[in-house]
Amino acid sequence: MTNKTNLRKDLAARRVVAAKADPKAGARLAEVFLKEGPEVAEGMVVAGIWPIRTEIDIRVLMDQLAAAGAHLALPHAPDREGRLDFRQYHGGRPPAMDAWGIPSPSKDASILLPDLVLVPLLGFDRRGGRLGYGAGLYDRAIARLKAQKRRVVTVGVGFADQEVDAVPREDHDVLLDWVITEDGVPVRPKSL
Repeated sequence: MTNKTNLRKDLAARRVVAAKADPKAGARLAEVFLKEGPEVAEGMVVAGIWPIRTEIDIRVLMDQLAAAGAHLALPHAPDREGRLDFRQYHGGRPPAMDAWGIPSPSKDASILLPDLVLVPLLGFDRRGGRLGYGAGLYDRAIARLKAQKRRVVTVGVGFADQEVDAVPREDHDVLLDWVITEDGVPVRPKSL
């Protein structure tokens, strides 16, 4: 097994413990985000996540951002070939499942280009390194957005217990601009 594979197993187990220990962590993360996170202006497109497995539940944050005037999107993988787009989301339970079996807007929902992407993670480090599930969907989607000359802000969302000293990185791995947890903001842009 590779170093990333072993680390994924360890971090997945840690996330299970964190999720069981603190079911209100998502609401606290929302408070931290709104006080200390990036500014979200009215009319911005924010790509959120529908939590799966034991991911931190950020639906409270998404509801608050929508109430403040943000347009929401959720990830949608149309196939298992590695493409991820972001489709308009109006709240409530998404009506469809994408190719990975993740709740998603329907394939007929409008594709939106996000200004800010909330990125799920298994682990993170203080440099903005992120360890996901290993398919590279977010890395490719963010790289595609940036290649379109879009300024997109990436915010990793997870439990504080998911922090590690160093996430192994490969050339295609995208560093996150921010990481926000229920306990604070361990990663923020250097210019702040």
